[in-house]
Amino acid sequence: MNGSPWSWVLLSGLAYLVPLPFVDDWLARRALRRALVLDGHADEDTLRALTEDRASVLVGCLTTMVLWPIKKLFKTVLWFLTVKEVLDRAALAAHVVSLARDARSAGWLPEHAPVVRDAMEVALGRTNWSPVTRVLTRQSRPPLTDPPETTSLGRLALGLRRHGGGALVTEKFFERARAELAAGG
Repeated sequence: MNGSPWSWVLLSGLAYLVPLPFVDDWLARRALRRALVLDGHADEDTLRALTEDRASVLVGCLTTMVLWPIKKLFKTVLWFLTVKEVLDRAALAAHVVSLARDARSAGWLPEHAPVVRDAMEVALGRTNWSPVTRVLTRQSRPPLTDPPETTSLGRLALGLRRHGGGALVTEKFFERARAELAAGG
C-alpha cells in the first residue's frame, strides 16, 4: 500500500467503518495525509493545512454524543447509509488529492496552502460532490481532464471523483483560488 495515493484515498473512506467516534475521523485524516505524501506533498505546513480538522471540538463532541447512538442504530438497520458514507469519504479524499495536484501544478503549493484549503472547502461546499447522491438524483457528471490512471484503485478513485461532479468542483476550486490569490491571499 505504499506506492499509490489512491489506495490511501480508499482507506480514508473505509475508515468510516471503524465504530468508534473520533477514531474514524482521525484515521480518515491520517489516510488522506498519507495519500497526499505519496502524491508528492512533503511540506509539513502544507500537509497540516490540507488535512487539519477545522470543526469545533465542542460542537463535534456534542454532535457525536447526540447523534452517535442514533447513527449506530440506523447504520445497523440501513446499511445503505454506511456504504454511501464510505463512498462519500473516499470521493472527498479523491477530490482533495486531485485538487492538491492541480494546485501544485499551478505553483500554489506549498506557499499558499491555507488559500488552497479555503478554496477546496468553498468549492466542495458549493457543489454536491456525493457520487451516490448525484447518481440517484441524475445530476450531470461532466468528463474530467485528469490523466487516466493505470491502477484499478486509481481508476476507482477517479471514478468516484467523476461521479461526484469532479469537473464542477475543479472549476469552482480554480475560480475561488484565483480570486483569493488575486486579492492578496
